[in-house]
Amino acid sequence: MSSGQIDTGDRRFGKRSRGRPRTPQLHEKILRSAQQLFGEREFHLVLTDEVAARAGVGKGSVYREFGSKEALYAAAVIDGFARLQDEIREALQQCESVRERIATVIERTLRYFWNRLQFFTILRDPGALPKRQAQQYFAQREQLSRVVRELLAEGIEAGTLRDSLAVGVAAESLLGMLRGINFYREDQMSLDDAVSAALSIFLDGCCDDRAVAFK
Repeated sequence: MSSGQIDTGDRRFGKRSRGRPRTPQLHEKILRSAQQLFGEREFHLVLTDEVAARAGVGKGSVYREFGSKEALYAAAVIDGFARLQDEIREALQQCESVRERIATVIERTLRYFWNRLQFFTILRDPGALPKRQAQQYFAQREQLSRVVRELLAEGIEAGTLRDSLAVGVAAESLLGMLRGINFYREDQMSLDDAVSAALSIFLDGCCDDRAVAFK
């Protein structure tokens, strides 16, 4: 299970018939297939039959594991977000400077959603998730926001960032910027260009040092 011990199944539908053995990795296979398909197409265009076919299982197995297409989607969203945070935490261990750490958060987040635009679009409305899964999602998002806040606090302590910086606002601004880049990016923009733009705007600002200050 990913960070935070995320419950990716719906226990209301978790009862299995007696005598029916659980197929090894079945839950995981279905979840991965659902994440791929929900990332490719909008929720209402993804059929449960397709999820089952991609996972190499029967349609009945999908319902036995998750109960409904909605519960499967919620599990896919939460698990995907938790996995993103696992990747970020692991990558941060290899970073030295505050700038490098912030760049890592930007790069990993943009990379994860770069080819999952439909998945990301649905994430913009987590309130559409069932209440229990929505609470899990918001808990995961808070953890990511905390990671960014801690990085910014380190930058202030190290003298890299100004001590008047509103850490909470800055952290949410960065996460909001990454959502906007994924949603509104130009077709020809590469991932590397997007990472560079986000890092430059967030840490260096938009003004040219050679320009006269705004009045």
